Amino acid sequence: MAKLPEVARVYQNYSSRGLMVIGVHDASSTPEQVAQALRERNIPYPVMRDTDARDTFLRYRIVGIPHLVLVGKDGTILADGRSLKEMERLIQQELGAP
Repeated sequence: MAKLPEVARVYQNYSSRGLMVIGVHDASSTPEQVAQALRERNIPYPVMRDTDARDTFLRYRIVGIPHLVLVGKDGTILADGRSLKEMERLIQQELGAP
């Protein structure tokens, strides 16, 4: 969860231009623990709880957390598994700099 504030910053910078962020948390914590951690970190975007994270990790080839996927307006995956810095650069290209 250490990177969540950085993701929140990018979301806040670009959400007015159409960026949507959806977080996914595994089920290792209770819903209450997740909600508390999100409040403490002031996370403004929705986060769902994945009760079968092992299957999700395998299907999407997730090897680290956070794992970022950038999906274009047309539903095409523009980038997968890149650093937040790289993703932000791509977001700027797609949506324009803030």
